[in-house]
Amino acid sequence: MHKIFTIVINTIRGFANPIFNFITIAIGISQFGKEDWGTLINMLLWIFFLSFIAGWGNKEFLIRKFSTSPSTIYNDFYLNFFSRSIFLILAPILFFFFPPTISFLSFFLLILFYCYQSLDSLVVYHQAFFSQLIAESLGFLIVLVYIIYAPSFKLSSVLLVYCLAFTIKLCYLIYQLKLWKTPITFHFSIKDLYSSLYFFLLGFSGWLLSKIDIYIASYYLPKARLSEYQLLITAFLMLQAISALVVVPFTKHIYRLPKNSTIKLKFLLNYIALPLVGIGTFIIWLVLEYIIHLEISLTAYILGGTMTLPSFFYIIDIYEYYKIKQEKKIIIFNFSAAILNFILILLLINTYQFIGILISNCIIQWVLLIIYKTHDKNPMSYMSSKN
Repeated sequence: MHKIFTIVINTIRGFANPIFNFITIAIGISQFGKEDWGTLINMLLWIFFLSFIAGWGNKEFLIRKFSTSPSTIYNDFYLNFFSRSIFLILAPILFFFFPPTISFLSFFLLILFYCYQSLDSLVVYHQAFFSQLIAESLGFLIVLVYIIYAPSFKLSSVLLVYCLAFTIKLCYLIYQLKLWKTPITFHFSIKDLYSSLYFFLLGFSGWLLSKIDIYIASYYLPKARLSEYQLLITAFLMLQAISALVVVPFTKHIYRLPKNSTIKLKFLLNYIALPLVGIGTFIIWLVLEYIIHLEISLTAYILGGTMTLPSFFYIIDIYEYYKIKQEKKIIIFNFSAAILNFILILLLINTYQFIGILISNCIIQWVLLIIYKTHDKNPMSYMSSKN
């Protein structure tokens, strides 16, 4: 029963953040307008980019390290935490692009986000998913209450509220993890950074593939259109995430199953993909057009659904690459697809605005599907792993 509860809470936790993000964007646009909210999006994109670099693949790297040396968990955690902090020297770049007050608040928010994000490995190791879900809920409620009751939009005030939300989230999670009871060790290690480089590259390739569009959009699109695009793409990314959530309960078995059984699992996903994406796309259209009144073309929703579909068809193939320890190929696929996406978006965005971005994303997803289905998975390694 405890394991079932843990699995359910972890699933809810995984879905909570994108849902909270979607609700925040929707209400933010409704309360402040697309233009003002687009200004905040542009600011947060910088913060999230810098925090991702400073994250340096720590979660996956530390989880593996914790499992092999549980007696030195906190020493390893602090070693990695302080070693990665060197990347925070990139943060002062904010002061070159934004006013002093906005830059200072953004810098403070970046530090808070860095600290909070660093706790992910400990959350997973100690299975403190319920505690993190509560922390996320508290932060969401703080931001939501401000958005609903704020008389007008002021970027510095919104950033200050985000700082407050992350401070409370961080303090609550530190308390729940009892991190304050463990001695802090101050060490720096280039070797630790080098060891986690592979995990960073794997994460960065996926991040680049999924986020390059919003960064290009923030540069080329007016703030109002940027807000519309982020709301739309967030909705379809949630729909796309269902493909991964469906597979999570079977992940352990995928590594053990023979090839024939894996094919049956693929067929199951193939059968549910079209009706699930179709219904999901229809619901997104209803919510965004009749509740939020986004007022964008039906073409955007059709492209969003078409973009979402391939992930249901190739998600098992990704785990098959993990099974035969061919993660490097996934990195190559992701980087190649991200570069192609970058080029296509630049070619299409001036003419078609964010419809052009959706067309590019759609093409890339179907190209990835073709690659995963036609590329040789090294049958000899696959057979040996089966035995």
